[in-house]
Formats: sequence, C-alpha cells, structure tokens
Amino acid sequence: MRENITSFLKERSSFLIVLTSLSIVIAIAVIDHATGYELSFSIFYLLPVVLASWYGGVYQGSLLSLVSAVVWLMVDNTAGHQYSRAFIPFWNAGVRFGFFIVIARLIATVRSQLEKERRMARLDVLTGTMSGHAFRDAVQIILRVATRYGQPTAIGYIDLDNFKNVNDTLGHAEGDHVLKMVASFLLKSVRRADLVARLGGDEFAIFLPETTSSGAATMFENLRTRLLKETRERGWPIGFSIGVAVFRTAPPSVDEAIKLADALMYRVKNGGKNNILLEEFGCPEEPGQQLNGK
Repeated sequence: MRENITSFLKERSSFLIVLTSLSIVIAIAVIDHATGYELSFSIFYLLPVVLASWYGGVYQGSLLSLVSAVVWLMVDNTAGHQYSRAFIPFWNAGVRFGFFIVIARLIATVRSQLEKERRMARLDVLTGTMSGHAFRDAVQIILRVATRYGQPTAIGYIDLDNFKNVNDTLGHAEGDHVLKMVASFLLKSVRRADLVARLGGDEFAIFLPETTSSGAATMFENLRTRLLKETRERGWPIGFSIGVAVFRTAPPSVDEAIKLADALMYRVKNGGKNNILLEEFGCPEEPGQQLNGK
C-alpha cells in the first residue's frame, strides 16, 4: 500500500513539473512574440529546462529542451524575422536544442550528485547504518508522534565489549569486519519501523517505536544471544553490554533518551560486562532488570 501511494505521488509530482515547465514556455513565447524579433529572449527558454532538469531529472529536462527549441522556432518564424537562407532558423533551433540538452544533463547530474552526498551524510560510511545526526533527527520526529498519542517507546544502547582487543590482536581490518557484521545483523533483526545507528566507535543504538518493556526485553535478549553465537563461531573475543530504556510516555528529547540508555549500558559495564540492563521510565521508579546472564 505504501509503495502504491509513493508511486502515485511521484507520478503526480512529475506531471506537475512538466505542466509548470510547459506553462513557463508558453508565457515566454507569448512575450517573445509580442516584443518582435529584435529583442532576443533565447536565454529565458532555459528557465523551464532548468526547472524540469532539477526537479524531474534528465528525461524531463531533455523533453523540455526539445519543446523550448521548437517553440522558439515557431515564434521566430511568426515574428517576421527575415533570413538570407531558409535553413538558418532550423539550424539555429538545432543549435539551441543542443545547448539546452547540455544544460539539462549538467543540471540533472549536479542534482543527482547532491542527493547522493545527502544520503551518504545520513549513513555511517563503514556500516551502512544511520549516522548519529540522522538518527537523532528521525527519533525526535517519532517522539513527537509518540507524545501526541501516548505511545510507549524504547531505545537500546549497545557497546561491544573488548573490541579493542580485536583491533590489537587481529588488526583494524578485522575490527572493521566485526563492526560491519554486527551492523548487518542489527539491520536484519529489527522491524521496518525500527531505527539502527552507529553512534561512534563500537557503539550502536536501536530505537523501537510503539514498544513496551516486555517487547523490548524479548527483542534484546534474542538479539544478544544470536550475536554472541555468531561472534563465537567466528572466533571474535567480544561481548555485548546493552542498556535499554523503555518509556511509557515519550522523553522530552532524543538526547535525554540516549543519555538514559547510555547510563544503563555503563552500569552493565561496571557490573561485569556482557549483559543487558532494562529500566522503564515514566512510571513509579522500578529497579533495572538484569536480563540474560552470562
């Protein structure tokens, strides 16, 4: 259903871009014809080409390039402009079309590159998870919805125990391999609505919308058990200290949520590592629960 809606909106957007660009071409043509051939309006025909290329891509930019060149030729022929040879206006139209095509491709390429860089800025380059900045932005939006509808949420802070030993004994390349495997495992283990991010070094975070304490406990217990099995099979001497903060009512900010989960994770570290500590907030104080012992 979501894909159908997205496709419909994309098609509607493309139609509006073409319609707007064509309207601009017509407006320019009317003014160009009214002012006669002595005043040149060639450069203004670039406006719809740029608009279509930027918002619609190279295909729509090329289409408007052709339309602009043809419309200019029609206006020029009806404006009373006399040429020494009959083919000259067609030659000029062809040259303009070629120029418009080059501009359309350049504009579309620049937009595509900017979009690519924007996407890369929102992802951790090594692991493919969300970056810390993108994670905070996305979680903050979800928290606003959770606050409005009174939905429970949970956030888990995961630290890889003894990860430095992997880098020191097996090398940094193997350390990167560990991080990639863990990130891939996390991404495949969560629901589509959940968010996974690398917050730095060997620390990851998972945000679970509409999740209660029991749901979060089950999810992180299973996740840690499977991660330990995977890493031990590969001979990696690491564990996982996990702090899980569950909120009956949404916290005031994503930074506050991360801070609470981070504090729980450090309590696990100080208590012997390689375990889970879950605590619920937004209710009468309850002690954190040690889950899934070593």
